[in-house]
Amino acid sequence: MRAVILTISMLVIAINMAQSQPLGYYQLAEQSSGWQLKARLQHIISQQTVSWSYSDLPSFFSLTDRDLYYEQDSSLLDIYSENADGPDAYNYWYSNNSLVSGASSEGEGWNREHIYAQSFFNGSYPMYSDLHFVLPTDARVNQAKSNFPFGKVGNAPTFVSLNGSKRGPANMPGYSYTVFEPIDEFKGDIARMLMYVAVRYEKLIPYFDFQNIRNPLDSLSEKAFKDWYIPLLLQWHHQDPVSQKEIDRNNQVYALQGNRNPFIDHPEFAAMIWGSTYSDTTVPEAPYFVSVLAKGARFIKLTWPPGAQYNLLGYEVYVNDELAGRTADTTFTLHHLQANTTYNIKVRSYSNSYAFSTFSHLDAVQTLAEDDFFEDLYLSKLIVGTDNNKAIELHNNTGYDVVLSDYYINIRQENQLSGALYWSSNKIQLEGVLPHGQRLVILNPNAQLSCGFTAANVIYSNAPQLQLDGTMALSLNYKNRTIDIAGNPAIMADYAQNKSLYRKADAAVPASIFDSSAWDNYPADYCDGLGSHNPVSIATPKEPGAWQLFPNPSIMGSVTVNGRGLESVKYLKIIDLHGKTLLELKQPFKNGNRFNLPEGISGWVVVLLDGKALPLLIL
Repeated sequence: MRAVILTISMLVIAINMAQSQPLGYYQLAEQSSGWQLKARLQHIISQQTVSWSYSDLPSFFSLTDRDLYYEQDSSLLDIYSENADGPDAYNYWYSNNSLVSGASSEGEGWNREHIYAQSFFNGSYPMYSDLHFVLPTDARVNQAKSNFPFGKVGNAPTFVSLNGSKRGPANMPGYSYTVFEPIDEFKGDIARMLMYVAVRYEKLIPYFDFQNIRNPLDSLSEKAFKDWYIPLLLQWHHQDPVSQKEIDRNNQVYALQGNRNPFIDHPEFAAMIWGSTYSDTTVPEAPYFVSVLAKGARFIKLTWPPGAQYNLLGYEVYVNDELAGRTADTTFTLHHLQANTTYNIKVRSYSNSYAFSTFSHLDAVQTLAEDDFFEDLYLSKLIVGTDNNKAIELHNNTGYDVVLSDYYINIRQENQLSGALYWSSNKIQLEGVLPHGQRLVILNPNAQLSCGFTAANVIYSNAPQLQLDGTMALSLNYKNRTIDIAGNPAIMADYAQNKSLYRKADAAVPASIFDSSAWDNYPADYCDGLGSHNPVSIATPKEPGAWQLFPNPSIMGSVTVNGRGLESVKYLKIIDLHGKTLLELKQPFKNGNRFNLPEGISGWVVVLLDGKALPLLIL
C-alpha cells in the first residue's frame, strides 16, 4: 500500500524532502513513441495518486505557488498577474484572507483556476482538484478567462489584464472564436499543463464535453487535441522552455499527489507524441477470426488475434450498428445487455492516422437466458469511522472485467440557506478496470484505520463522498442511472453514523432503494477484510456450443475446453493464421475435455470445434 500522507505538517516535511523524478519512474515508457508512448505515460502517472478535496488546495498552494523566482518575496505566484520584467501591480499573501469567489476588478482577491476548464469535465473528481493544472490566480482575471481556450489573440482584444494577459478573437489557423492569451513567460507552463491533462485522463477524454467549441480536446483518446490546437501547444512548449519554477512545483506536487508531469521531466516527450503528422493513410486489415470468448445473460466477451500491421492503433466494436467502444486490446466485453437477446456484432481496425478497415462480422450472438452473476457492481462495505476513517468498497461479481469509466459515486448535500437536499455537482469519476471477483476501495487519504489493508485496487480521495457522516445518502451510478444506494436521498437520517456497514452475502444486489436489513452493522472503525477478495472463476456456460479454452494464453502442453455438449463434437482442428492445419482429431472429447497441443508451435492459432473458431495464444 502506498504510504498515506496524514497531516499538513507531514506534508511540509514531504515537500522539503521532494526531489527530482525517482529512479526508474519512466522505465515503462522507454523505447516507445507516438500514441504508444502516451498510453504508457498514462499508466505511469495514474497509479495510486491522491485526489485531495477542492477545499484542501488553498493550503497546498502556500507550498507549491510562492514567488521565489521573480520578486522573490514569497507572495502568491499568479501567472495572470505576475510581471516577469518588473514589480507586480499588486500582490497576494497567504497570511491574509484574500481568497474570494469573485471580484469586480483586479487586486481584490484570488481564487482557484482550472487551466483546463472544469466545465468540460463537469466538475468531477479527480480532475476537479488535480494540482498539476489547478493554480491560484487573480479572481477578476480568472472570470475574464472563463472557459475560453488558450490561444493567440488578434489586434482587437476585449480584455487586457495588468500584466498583459488578454482575451479576444483568435488570430490563428483553424479557430476564429474568442481565446485567452497569457504573457510569453507562462505560455510553455500552460502548454505542458494541458498536455498533462491529455495524458493523465486519456481514458476519460471520450466522456468530456468535447462537442463544446471552446474545448480544445477531441473525443479521440489517443490524439486527444483537436487538429488546430496541436501546433499552438508545440510552439508554446518550445518557445518557453521548462523553468526552475516548474521543476520545483512538479517535485512539490509529486510529494502531495503522488504523480508527475512528464513534459516537465522530459520536454522531448511532447514532440515524440504529437510531433508526427501520422499522414500514412494505409488502411489496416480487418480483425481476423472475431469470436465469442465468454458470455452470460448480460455480457458478451469478444476476442480476436492481434493484427501485424505496423500502423495498427486499435479497434472499434459495433453492436447493432452502434459504436460500443474502442480498445487497443484484442478482447472487448459488451455489457449491460438484455438476457436471452440476439445481437449483431462487427469489429474494425484503425490506424495511427485513424484510417479504418472494413468490418469483420460475427454471426448473431444470443445472450444466455440466465447465469449466476450479479446484474452490476454494488456497494459492499461502507466505513463511517472517527475523524477521517472513511472508506467505500465496491464489489464486482458481474462475470466480466468492468471498465470503470462509465461509473461514478455521488453524495447528497444540504443547502445551508434553504435546507434543501441535492446531489453534489462534484462526483467521483471512477477510472481503470476492476476485474471480475475483485473489490475496489475508495479511501480517505487521511484515514488511520488499524486493520491490515489488502486491496489491490484502491483510490485515495478526500472528495465530499469520503467525508460522509452517515446521514447523507451515497449512490453508485452507471451513466447517470443510480444502480445502488446507501441511505435515503429524500431525508437526512442516521443510517451509518459511527458505523461500518457490510453487505450481507445473501442480499439482493445492487438495489436502487436502501434496505437496512441487507447490511450487517459493526462499530466505528471496524474494517476487517476491507478490500479482500476471493477470486471467482467464470461459470461454465449454460448452453451447448458456448465453449471456452483454458488456460488461454497457454504454455505448451494440454488445453481444457469448458462448456456443454462437448461429447457431441465430431472433430477438432487447429490451424495457423495462414490456414495451415497443425492438428486434426476426430471425436476429441470422447473420454474427457482436454486435448494435447502439437509440439513446436507458438503464437496465435485457431481451434475449430465442428467449425466454431476459438482463438488460442500459445506461449
